[in-house]
Amino acid sequence: MQAMHKWKGLRLEIAEYCRDNQIPQDNFRFLGIYEWQNVYNKVLDKFVDAQYARKNGLYWANTNGGFREEIEIVYVFQEGVGNNVSYEWIERLSEIVGGENVYLLLEENRNKYWIAECSPTVVGKIINEAIRHIDYYITDKKYNWLISENHHDIVQFLGNGLELQLITTVCTVEK
Repeated sequence: MQAMHKWKGLRLEIAEYCRDNQIPQDNFRFLGIYEWQNVYNKVLDKFVDAQYARKNGLYWANTNGGFREEIEIVYVFQEGVGNNVSYEWIERLSEIVGGENVYLLLEENRNKYWIAECSPTVVGKIINEAIRHIDYYITDKKYNWLISENHHDIVQFLGNGLELQLITTVCTVEK
């Protein structure tokens, strides 16, 4: 992490968090300049409406109906609304998606994303402990599904391979 001094903002915050918490690179690594663009484009192609993507990219897709109509919306909830909604669901992400590494897309501003390949167990730590509230997206490495959370605390689970019963079990709190 010697190049860390060249980074600013969100990427620096996360790099310092990983260093300070001894998170190894095989559990969290930022993608290189050529890798991240490929992942970003695949997410757009797979999940975002073509017209919307050309105009807006990934930004606002999770609030303005920019996801492709043919992609199944498995589950949607707003954190903090209702008595049975859990803020801690992200810490249990591996129960929903399994143990395989995922891509985590972090939005620093409308046109800038930092994309990492990471363990689902690290995602919760990064989201809850390392960064301020931002829009983020999580996808498997085959782009079967996408999980997004926007700045209004709306969480959406889209695509194939996610089990509704498992999601609701993890994302709700027993009364």
